[in-house]
Amino acid sequence: MLQVVLRLVGAVLATCVLASAASAQPEPPAAPEGQPLVTPPKLLRFVEADYPQTEGEEPVEAVVELDLVVGKDGLVTEAKVASSAGQAFDQAALAAARQFVFEPARKDWEPIAARIRYRYVFELKTPPEAIDTGWLSGTVLRAEDEGPAGAVVIEIFDVDDELVRDLVSGPDGTFNATDLEPGTYLLKVLGGEYGTLEAEEQVEAGKVTQVIYRLGAKKRAAYQGFGATAVVDAPPREVVKRTIDKEELTRIPGTRGDALRAVELLPGVARPPFGIGLLIVRGAAPQDSESFIDGVPVPLIYHFGGLTSVYNSYMLERIDFYPGNFSVRYGRRTGGILEVTTRDPAQDRIHGVAEISIIDTFITLEAPITDKISISGGLRRSLLDLIVPRVVPDDIGVRQAPVYIDYQFKLNFLPSERDRVRISAYGSNDRLELILEEAQGDDPAIRGSTQIATSFYNNQVDWTRRVGDKVDQQLAFNVGPSKITFGLGDEFNLEGTFVQTYGRGEWRYQVTDRVRLIAGLDVYTAPIDLNYVGPQPRSQEGAGSQQGSLAGQDQVIADVDATVFRPGIYLESDLRLGSFTELILGLRMDYFSEITAYSVDPRVTTIFTVRPDMRVKLGVGIFSQPPEFQESDKSIGNPDLAPIKAVHVGAGWEYDAFPGARFGVEGFYKYLWDRPVETPNGQAPFYVTQGFGRIYGAEFSVNIRPATGRRYFGYLSYTLSRSERQDGPGEPWRLFDFDQTHILTAAFVYNFPRNWEIGGTFRLVSGNPYTPVIGSIYDALNDIYIPIDGRVNTLRNPLFHQLDIRVQKKWIFEGWRLAVFLDIRNAYNQQNQEGIIYNYDYSQRTPLLGLPIIPALGIRGEL
Repeated sequence: MLQVVLRLVGAVLATCVLASAASAQPEPPAAPEGQPLVTPPKLLRFVEADYPQTEGEEPVEAVVELDLVVGKDGLVTEAKVASSAGQAFDQAALAAARQFVFEPARKDWEPIAARIRYRYVFELKTPPEAIDTGWLSGTVLRAEDEGPAGAVVIEIFDVDDELVRDLVSGPDGTFNATDLEPGTYLLKVLGGEYGTLEAEEQVEAGKVTQVIYRLGAKKRAAYQGFGATAVVDAPPREVVKRTIDKEELTRIPGTRGDALRAVELLPGVARPPFGIGLLIVRGAAPQDSESFIDGVPVPLIYHFGGLTSVYNSYMLERIDFYPGNFSVRYGRRTGGILEVTTRDPAQDRIHGVAEISIIDTFITLEAPITDKISISGGLRRSLLDLIVPRVVPDDIGVRQAPVYIDYQFKLNFLPSERDRVRISAYGSNDRLELILEEAQGDDPAIRGSTQIATSFYNNQVDWTRRVGDKVDQQLAFNVGPSKITFGLGDEFNLEGTFVQTYGRGEWRYQVTDRVRLIAGLDVYTAPIDLNYVGPQPRSQEGAGSQQGSLAGQDQVIADVDATVFRPGIYLESDLRLGSFTELILGLRMDYFSEITAYSVDPRVTTIFTVRPDMRVKLGVGIFSQPPEFQESDKSIGNPDLAPIKAVHVGAGWEYDAFPGARFGVEGFYKYLWDRPVETPNGQAPFYVTQGFGRIYGAEFSVNIRPATGRRYFGYLSYTLSRSERQDGPGEPWRLFDFDQTHILTAAFVYNFPRNWEIGGTFRLVSGNPYTPVIGSIYDALNDIYIPIDGRVNTLRNPLFHQLDIRVQKKWIFEGWRLAVFLDIRNAYNQQNQEGIIYNYDYSQRTPLLGLPIIPALGIRGEL
């Protein structure tokens, strides 16, 4: 959140002779008919000046006449002496007048700047009694244009979380809270569509704390400068964009405070089996979608098993999710895009968060180094290695219990008002190793050591510059290694190292008020060193039970040493056609070195602003994606494959029914072609681009944000969809492995008095399809039974339903906070079926149940 808080401390009390208030302003005369009505400024807050101490002289009365310029916000922007009473009196009068607060001058009720003559009178009087209360005076502006935010709600809470003031700012965005007891207060500014804002302020007796808040920092993409200036709103570049702001990131039940787990609750996102963290967007395969952190793709977004994401949620600004029809800024994917924006380190003082639960523990710290440099860092480690060895079966030896570690570091440097430089490093490491003493299930090949290890380490530099009044520039460079080790028994081994190098440059030119051009390029390169021993890789999606046994299969050996090179360029224009229509045209070109192929993808989006609170959006575009590496490698795949292509067609309607509440309806259709499918019997070249796909559906959503205030927020969404695949010309259409016809999600969080917060999330989802086994054949050579499949994905698991609950109690102390929370997944311990397991000859079957109730108790401290 970008927020500028300006603190101006005034009203210094004298101990002897003090000044008195000036005479009242006369009432303005009525304006002649047909001429604008102009009213002069009206003094709201008078500041008494220190009486000058003149050695050896008797106190006297004096008058200083001042010329003051009062801005549109009611603050004094300029003060000069018009008639002097001596240097000492002049300086004292100027110092006091600069702290005056006025009702601004108005022309036909619109605030305007005005110059006035003011007589400051110093007179002798008895010193007043000490003042034991303070004032809080402020202005709420829009970050996008520095204009007043108008009538917004400002709630002021004391340290016991009791509401002590409930104010509404004036049309010019100003507000005043008088007679506040000295102490710390929490302010919540509820800005409707511009989001909510929270800030802690200190009130001192006899003084005025003056603040300026800027709403709408969540909309930033370009900026007017760094430091005291907020950012310019970036016009939308897609049909559907869903955002989770930092006010909600860590408070959604069932996520253990992990922001990225909350993405699964958004419309269009399917539920992965066992909650393992796959991103399944609008019927697309997990590998068809991509996750970005600060504009750079990351290989993993979740730790092992999907328990936790790889980036600490308390260091995030927001999460943007594009389920389809995304901007040409993003390429090489045909599903959806998840963009994670990290937060700049604090510039006011040291802040920190420390938390420990039964799952993991972490700490974050952030602080300013100078007025232009600030840093932040975080470290997390799982505690599962203390639990797992005590709960796994005796016949499974645990050599390395599941352990995950992640870290984050960021340095923010503001060399000038036009520049921002960010240096960041973050990474993740997961390890698990088991010893299987005996063959598992019906596969004699799976025995011995089973190990999984993944890691990645990204190092990134970003430079954002305001080149001129109309041109912005963003440059980013990232480099870092990724590693994977996967061994399954004695028959399967995969070891790979990938060094990702990624660069992006984007330039935005505001041609006129109605025309904006965006040009950019991004380059992805990755040297690959991979060793594989195992059966010939096959398509996993749609394979039914034949994904199965390693026993009896011929082994292949692949030793890959190659470099993937994928440059892309894009151009986008944003045209405002009249007052109600916005047309966004985009074109992207990509090159894929592994298959020596190009793609050209045009996209167009139209946004109609029917009313200020209602929008209709239409979009269509072409999207391209390279085949998976195992499909295009020359030793185990086909390097002559073509890029996978998809066309997205979407339409959406949004209605802001009241501040902070948004209703939405979206319809979508996607058609896929040139999907790689296996050749008959797995013969060379192993894969051909003869597959098709079609996906269609509708999404309905209600989003009530904390911006409405009133201590609560919530989501309600329903998705109706169908996702099908065709594995070659003339083949029958079948259901996609993760097709989920109905997805209903409801989440609600309420903040009760005395800092109790209770929330729940309920999901009702169609079960995933699966392929029935109709018989088996005995393989005497390997002493196993081989299943015979029926039609692919013609049966479906039962309806999935689950309730997650989160309860949190917070204590607020001077300068820090303490919270205890209990997050319960599957609160009523529903035994949801995730699949089917069979006996040795496939004559009997048993439901494979999902995760049971999982309580997570933790404690957190915030500085």
